[in-house]
Amino acid sequence: MLHNYLITALRSFGRHKLHFILNVCGLGIGLAAAILIALYANLEGNYDKQQPGSDRVWRVEQYFSQIGAKVPLANQNVLHRLSNLPGIQAVYVLETRPAGDEFRVNGNSFKLDAIMGAEPNIRELMNIEVLDGNLEQTLAAPDAIALSRSNAIKLFGAELIVGKTLQQGEKRWTVGAVFADLPQNTHFDFNGLVQKSAFSDVFRNNNGYLYLRITPGTDIGALTRELQQGYLELAYPGADSNIVTLSLERLTDIHLNGGERFEMKTTGSRSAIYICVGLSVLLVLLAGFNFVNMSIAQSARRAKEVGVRKAMGAGKGQIVSQFLTESVLTTLIAALLACVLVELSLPWFNQLVERELVLNYLSVFGLGMLAVVLITGLAAGAYPALFMAAFSAKRVLSGDLERGKTAIAVRKTLLTLQSGLSVALIIGAVLLQQQLQYLQTLPVGYRHEGKIQVVDIDSSQLMYTQNSQLLERVRAIDGIKQVGVVDIDITNSFNSSMELSSANGVLVSQSVPLIGMGMDATKLMGLELIAGRDFSNTTASDWFHLPREGEAAASALLTESLARQAGFQSPEEAIGQTLTTRDGRDNLFTLTIVGVVKDIRVGSARDEQAAPIIICGYTVNWYSRLVMEIDMQKLPAIRDELGTVLGQAINMYAPALEVLSQNYAAIYRNDAKIVQLVGIFSVLAIVLACFGTFGLASFSALRRQKEVSVRKVLGASRISIVNLLAKEFLTLVAISVALAFPLTFYLVGDWLANFNERIDQSLWIYLLAATAVAAITWVTVASIAFKAASSQPAQILRYE
Repeated sequence: MLHNYLITALRSFGRHKLHFILNVCGLGIGLAAAILIALYANLEGNYDKQQPGSDRVWRVEQYFSQIGAKVPLANQNVLHRLSNLPGIQAVYVLETRPAGDEFRVNGNSFKLDAIMGAEPNIRELMNIEVLDGNLEQTLAAPDAIALSRSNAIKLFGAELIVGKTLQQGEKRWTVGAVFADLPQNTHFDFNGLVQKSAFSDVFRNNNGYLYLRITPGTDIGALTRELQQGYLELAYPGADSNIVTLSLERLTDIHLNGGERFEMKTTGSRSAIYICVGLSVLLVLLAGFNFVNMSIAQSARRAKEVGVRKAMGAGKGQIVSQFLTESVLTTLIAALLACVLVELSLPWFNQLVERELVLNYLSVFGLGMLAVVLITGLAAGAYPALFMAAFSAKRVLSGDLERGKTAIAVRKTLLTLQSGLSVALIIGAVLLQQQLQYLQTLPVGYRHEGKIQVVDIDSSQLMYTQNSQLLERVRAIDGIKQVGVVDIDITNSFNSSMELSSANGVLVSQSVPLIGMGMDATKLMGLELIAGRDFSNTTASDWFHLPREGEAAASALLTESLARQAGFQSPEEAIGQTLTTRDGRDNLFTLTIVGVVKDIRVGSARDEQAAPIIICGYTVNWYSRLVMEIDMQKLPAIRDELGTVLGQAINMYAPALEVLSQNYAAIYRNDAKIVQLVGIFSVLAIVLACFGTFGLASFSALRRQKEVSVRKVLGASRISIVNLLAKEFLTLVAISVALAFPLTFYLVGDWLANFNERIDQSLWIYLLAATAVAAITWVTVASIAFKAASSQPAQILRYE
């Protein structure tokens, strides 16, 4: 029986080639796009689920309310003291370490990033594949290092290198183990591991990513409150209980819930996953709508076939089985086309989403894909099969066949939904693109265009004392206009803060973000000075200094919001006033305000407001940055000469350069991905809608041939006939617009609410989307209708 069904299906495909090609192409494109998006969503949603006991591992995070910053770092010494709390089975530490000097091997210099300290129990936390050596013994030895496979090859040209040595400044490391590069579906990111420093009684440095393995059944809320209380008592004795709030983040949720500050690598976006899943479903639905619509439209041409089968004794179940077989077979052929399209487009799609996606057909994902294809085939073919199986053999063979009202209603409903989705996707794509452009052009209080920075220079070389000789040598390089020092990546996040008190008593141990900058800070970074002056080389007291024993001093620039918070009625009033704190050696540190600048946004525009910031010639960070304003056309030559100058001056032969404008654009990388995905798949949705409209217009023109011919005989013009045939479709577009507008307004508004700075939803964008879909529909229908209107009436009416 199945063999007969298959033979009949293939014959039907041959007789109705246009119907078959439109269905296969529409389903193939829809399934290909859905598979690509599902691959991405599947990867993003499964980060760190491969780690041992991942469902019981949580990361400790801190939220500093006074500066509005959430960081995934905490103090390992405090957590070590609190590790005996009920519910905690084990504490794991990945200690952040200073980048230090470059590593030298056989006279060559290499920059190795992301070297972390860990304990020998690290493999209880995460799966690490050891390729050579013993990782546990390496992490128990003070002078041993474990390298990733890629770093081993980078340094030594091979991966089996246990026992070899490398030099870092005055320290010699022995390679004790080599481990496989970490997979992409993990938030962990390091290229080397060394022994973690010993626990101590220093409770204020946030120097590690801390993970807790929790006993099954533990109340996470109660445990968090106990940790919060103990953490405050040890790290902030006597301070306001709101100075820091601890929270626990499940290991498997870190990638999608993580913030932008201090993460090991760029996190994902939960909203991107929801959008991807939604787009996958929409594209499959659109392809299914096309299939159902064209199958119903095709029913009139196959009515006699069904009537003859019934007259020869075929039951309703056999008719349904026949048409379901055709539907599933069409979907399977479309799935093969989809797989070809996926394989061809995967390199491009991987570049778009910055992942390395691979379609493994012999996997759970492959089985799921097959199940979706079969379900799509059955679901899309179910109604047409039941509809055609219900034909009366007597009425069909006597020529008394009328289109059922239910079939017409289904067809019109599906066309309306299809057009509505197209309108909504166009509106969403345009508004998302506008929002992204708005964010990237939003005033941030500094200039990032035309600037580069050399990262990870020891602060002792730049910030502890002014290295004017180095700055002069760098400034002399052709193409460099200005040069200075900053201790943070201003496009990313703060690294430190100060607890300030003001002489007027308004500020009392107020935690304020600190940015360390050198001379001519406002000129270098493009800050807008609204009162006072900039730091100047002519005023030695601007830089951090020790005027007398037990005291330290420096000049400071305040942002406008900090000046208001400190109780000054105007920026001018703040000039000459002082703030006090304690420096790293517990000296009384007096900061004299010499200038006030416009507010600066450090990091993303999602922040509710620009944080109050103090800027001074002082830092508590291990490493700082050399910032230069340059002629970007001379960047390659500048890069080469910088390596020579920095190598001779501070033994940095392989400086890591970053372009500030690229760093700023990277803040919105996840949003940019969403915009691109929505834009691309909006186009695909419109293409699918055109497939469906083209197919239905073809059958509509065929069904109304006689009417068209009579109208031509009576003098109707071609354009009037085209508009007549398009009227039905344009009416459905109008209904779809009325449905799509309010729903789209709500969904896009909900997404825009994530941004403190956002665009308004303009009416013209909605009207543009509606006009575009209506125009595309009219052109699609007109391409068929014009051909029908050009036919000779005599050829159609000769038998009438």
